[in-house]
Amino acid sequence: MNPEPQPQPELRLVEEDPEPMPMPRSRARLWRGLLWNEWFAHSRLIVVFLFVWLGAVWLLPLVLHPLWILVVGVLYALVAGPAFGGADVIDGSEEFTFSLPTTRSQRLAARIVVSGIGLMALTLMNVMALDASLSDLLVRLFLDSGLGGVEVRQPEMLLGLVFAFPFAIYACGFAVAALATSRTVAFSAWVWGALGALATLRGAAMLEESLSDRLTGRITVPALLLVGFACLTVAVRLYSRKEAGPAGSPLHMPWSWWGGLALLLAAAAGVALLLSWLSVYIARLL
Repeated sequence: MNPEPQPQPELRLVEEDPEPMPMPRSRARLWRGLLWNEWFAHSRLIVVFLFVWLGAVWLLPLVLHPLWILVVGVLYALVAGPAFGGADVIDGSEEFTFSLPTTRSQRLAARIVVSGIGLMALTLMNVMALDASLSDLLVRLFLDSGLGGVEVRQPEMLLGLVFAFPFAIYACGFAVAALATSRTVAFSAWVWGALGALATLRGAAMLEESLSDRLTGRITVPALLLVGFACLTVAVRLYSRKEAGPAGSPLHMPWSWWGGLALLLAAAAGVALLLSWLSVYIARLL
């Protein structure tokens, strides 16, 4: 006789408890992390310019006119714009950065906040370190250099240019470096930043002079600020749709080597011509 079949135990699928979902990070904590990351990545640059500023404050009056301390803010704008905006391209880490959970706009905004605060703080420290009105120091500079006297008719315009001009240089360089797909373009972004700011200054000054008998800064200073904010806005919007370029490859020109070099030389020549115009036109600007 066949043995009676034994009843098989009933199999039941036991659903395991799902893993607890990670708590979402608060917005304040997210921004603290982004800002700390940008500060940590570029702290050496900021500290170097801080030491340069301290050296200029103590040593520059011994060899040059104190007004030359304002050049420190311009140098920071020339260097910090490409350094912050093109950090991913220069380091060759665009693909890794684009894969992070934080959005591109948030990372770029954090870079703008850290570098922009550094620029504004450095410019403000320059003005405070002069310990006198800019107009009086400028008049003394012209007298000491043997160029003759100059009458500063618009001290408000001079103060506005001290803040607006470096900001325009920084913003244009930042935008070009952020949207660059090669290290060569990112490294040369300072040329385009200077060219954009100088071209804006000349165009706004000529427009303002054609509308009124004398320059008041009512068009020149807002034009520099408007161009700067427009460059940063365009950079943030286009950066969110940017494709990672061959940033990890060695230095190369974006199109052809000779074409890129000719374009860069043309931009440098434009900067030189605009600087020569500014040196002649500065008395009329003030």
